[in-house]
Amino acid sequence: MQLSEIAGLRPDKLDRKVVKPAITKTVGVLIFPGFELLDVYGPMDMWSNINLVPAQLWGDDKNIVGVELITVAAKNEQIPAHGGIKTVADYSYETAPHIDYLIVPGGWGAVPLVEDQATLDWIRAQAQSAEIVMSVCNGASLLAAAGVLDGLQATTNKLLWREATAPGPKVDWVKKARWIDLGKIITSSGIAAGLDMTHAVISRLYGEDVGTWLELWTEYKPNQDCKWDPYAEKAGIL
Repeated sequence: MQLSEIAGLRPDKLDRKVVKPAITKTVGVLIFPGFELLDVYGPMDMWSNINLVPAQLWGDDKNIVGVELITVAAKNEQIPAHGGIKTVADYSYETAPHIDYLIVPGGWGAVPLVEDQATLDWIRAQAQSAEIVMSVCNGASLLAAAGVLDGLQATTNKLLWREATAPGPKVDWVKKARWIDLGKIITSSGIAAGLDMTHAVISRLYGEDVGTWLELWTEYKPNQDCKWDPYAEKAGIL
């Protein structure tokens, strides 16, 4: 569709019956004490807005996708983010339902978790059953520690490159990359890069029209070049 046509599709004008999803995907986000807020809530907000995408952009009613967002932690309790803001985990590792798209964020709290077997076991199991696994920042450290990234290319936070890559000696770490999309597994650089990665994944899965509409709706200009990464040089790792 032309940009002007996409811009004219406002969600407040939609017949809610028309946009009833034919397909529902569960997006599960791992949270833990000390998670980075934007790592979690940036991608979550982008995914949540799929539920507002106008029906015309799906092409056919049977293609309309809805998203259910859930948070998972070791225990079903309040989890403080870095900065102290608390999020209630919807599920524990034991009670979490099937997850279609998994998001593993980073943050200072991810550092000790690279040695937490319960967390690594849960990530490993989810990576086997999920359709897509995404990490933001040093969330890649957790995927690496769980063995999910062995033999694969991946990227992570640039300013803490040495520390973030240490749990993955078998990973082909790429220093200059905003994100790396391997189809099922997608890793992104530091914090805000999670937004660019999420927009790119949504556009790949559901089409450029959906991606363009999300850009207009969120008023966020995503970087669409996965190789764009000035921060690797600024961080001195090249």
